[in-house]
Amino acid sequence: MKKLLLALNLIAVTPALNAESVSAILARMDQAAPNFRAITAEMQMVTYTAILSDTTTEKGTLKMQRLKATDVRAILDFSAQKDSPRIIAFAGKTVRMYYPQTNAFQDFQLAKSSQALNQFLLLGFGSSGSDLARSYDITAEGSENIGPSATTKLLLIPKDPKVKERLTKIEMWMPNDAAYPLQQQFYEPSGNYRKVTYTNIQLNPPIQGTLELKLPSGVTKQSE
Repeated sequence: MKKLLLALNLIAVTPALNAESVSAILARMDQAAPNFRAITAEMQMVTYTAILSDTTTEKGTLKMQRLKATDVRAILDFSAQKDSPRIIAFAGKTVRMYYPQTNAFQDFQLAKSSQALNQFLLLGFGSSGSDLARSYDITAEGSENIGPSATTKLLLIPKDPKVKERLTKIEMWMPNDAAYPLQQQFYEPSGNYRKVTYTNIQLNPPIQGTLELKLPSGVTKQSE
C-alpha cells in the first residue's frame, strides 16, 4: 500500500516538476528575440461564441515577418475553408481582411476596431520576455503536452485596462526547447474564446522581400 501511495504521489507531482519557471521562459525569449526574423506554421483555430453556444474549427496557415522592432507583417490564410474563407493581413497598425468568395476586402485600424483582437494572435512570436512582462502579469500553470511536445502553460493577465476591455486573460503553452508558443487561448469578457494550435513550425524561413497580401485584379473595397 505504501508503494502504491508513493507511486500516486509521484504521478501527481510530475507535471509540476516538468514545468519551467516563468523567469526561465522569459529569459529564453529575451535571448531568442534579437535573432527572430520570420516564422511559418500550420494552424488550427477553435472559436467559441458564448451567446450562441457555438464552436467553430478552422484550419489555415501563418506567415510572419519582422522587418524591425516596430514593423511586423503577418498573413493568416483561411482561404481553404468552406465556410467564411478569408485572409487576414497585418501591416503596421492596419489589418486587412480579404474575402475570396466575393473578391472584396476591408481595412481596419487596430486601435479602433473589434478586429484588433486578431493582433493578439501574434503574441509570443518574436516577442522578448521583457516586453511580455511589461504588458502582462505572468504566472506558470503547470506542464502539459501539446502533441509530442512538453510545454509549460503560462497565464497572462493584461496590465492595461484598455486591453482588458477586449481580453480578460491569455494562456500560452511554451515548449521547453523553444521561445514561441505551440498553443494560445484568448478569453474575452463576453465569455467568447479563441484557441489556436500551431504545427509544422519553421523558424526564420527564407521570405523574399516584404511580406504582403497581394490582391487580385477587380477586387472591391468595402467600408468598415
